[in-house]
Amino acid sequence: MTAARSINAACFAVAAATLFAFSFASLVWQLAFSTKRRWMSNAHSALVIPSVCSLALDVCATLFFAGAGLAARVSGADVRGETYCLVFIVGRWSKAKACVREIAGIGAHGEGKRAPRSVQASRQLHLHLHPIVLVPGYASNELDARLTQLYRPSSLRCGERKGQGWFRLFLNQSALRDPAGVRCFGEQMSTVYDAASDDYYNVPGVETRVPVFGSTKAFRYPDPDDKSFSYMEKLVERLEKMGYRDGETMFGAPYDFRYAVAPVGRPSRVGSTFFRALKSLVERASRLNSGRPVIIFTHSYGGTLAHQFLVRRPLPWRRRFVRRFMPVAAPWGGLVLGMQVLLSGNNLALPFVDPLALRQEYRSLQSSLWPLPSPAVFGTAQPLVTTKSRNYSAGDVADFLGAIGLGEAVEPYESRVLPLFGELPAPLRVPVSCVVGVGLRTPERMVYPGDDFDVTPGVVVGDGDGLVNLASLVAVETTWSRAGHFRMVKVPNVSHTGILVEDRALDIVIHEIKLAN
Repeated sequence: MTAARSINAACFAVAAATLFAFSFASLVWQLAFSTKRRWMSNAHSALVIPSVCSLALDVCATLFFAGAGLAARVSGADVRGETYCLVFIVGRWSKAKACVREIAGIGAHGEGKRAPRSVQASRQLHLHLHPIVLVPGYASNELDARLTQLYRPSSLRCGERKGQGWFRLFLNQSALRDPAGVRCFGEQMSTVYDAASDDYYNVPGVETRVPVFGSTKAFRYPDPDDKSFSYMEKLVERLEKMGYRDGETMFGAPYDFRYAVAPVGRPSRVGSTFFRALKSLVERASRLNSGRPVIIFTHSYGGTLAHQFLVRRPLPWRRRFVRRFMPVAAPWGGLVLGMQVLLSGNNLALPFVDPLALRQEYRSLQSSLWPLPSPAVFGTAQPLVTTKSRNYSAGDVADFLGAIGLGEAVEPYESRVLPLFGELPAPLRVPVSCVVGVGLRTPERMVYPGDDFDVTPGVVVGDGDGLVNLASLVAVETTWSRAGHFRMVKVPNVSHTGILVEDRALDIVIHEIKLAN
């Protein structure tokens, strides 16, 4: 026992001395070269040797005490209650010297020579960045489909791909330029609400999947054959200029935007699957980056989904894995146009597609009910849709659904949507930066001259980002500000998608991401 204790004590002494030597050498090196690199990660991370060394140091001693408290005091790291694995390593001097030379930018570029500034900057960015997970907005990423023998097409054209494996269902603009292709697209994109199981499903015989989850490739160009159709590409490019790299420090969380989630306790097969995948992705992103917490960046509908994800995660998980939540242009309380699109259909911003041709498809989707105006935000007195005989406020949405022939949507709307937007709780212990566009003419009331919803209504406009009303964009500002660590950034005269496309707006968005780092 005495010999074992002596060995343990000796090993611990060697480990502590080695740690002190490395820390002292790091300090001297940083002072000598006036760098800004951090050798130790932040309060949420374990003590690590920077990955840029890529050394195979020989392990001489490991921990002989539990917790990281003493080690934190020795190393100077800030550990907030979480205990992380701390490994003391001792390497041959030649390897340690190579490590110092590599970090100093010497070695690969010649004895006594520093690496080019571009290489040094790239290394610094890589060491400082918090990983970021991007959650795109509605209809912003690819969807694949496969038609099985259970599929009953309405025409020979729609059944052409039956039994032929996976194909890109969304987005394929060339197929949508043909009216027959539009009909097949609408048929295969539709979903079905099953009241018995209280959940949504694909139409029989249509299987779908979201390709390349974890990467930004699925939404850089929703239609890879037409790269002119994208609003996420410029954001990704700017992040890459900051030093972010897809699959290393930058990750994508595409999803099946036809679906949503339901209140806790109600089934939501597709939504729950996405939340499990998002949780794993956030944890993997943190793990690949030395335990750094993750920035969750979202646009539009993706923000409301991510909010539901965060409020359902335990507080310790949020504190450990989430650095900041950054919803951009999130429609917290829906939008007045959410009612109009149920009437006219949604052509997915494709001018060559007749929205009426996709009206039935859009009405079938679970996600089509989420943009409906919330009475918690718009109140119950303000008329949003006016006809000759009736005014409809946000409190009359159920009556409105019945009036337009969509009575089957009333039950899922009242049981699966309203409870989620009655309250918008702050994701406690998660710093939040909201960025929204304001100052554009945005529809806030539809006026029909008679009782016929098939005619073009008059439009009364108000403030917003051209799509989402101002009241909805800023709905969380007052309550979330009370929770602390909250920023609301309003960008004047920028549209719902322009906020990620126009340079002046994108500069502000990137600035907020830099602040989060």
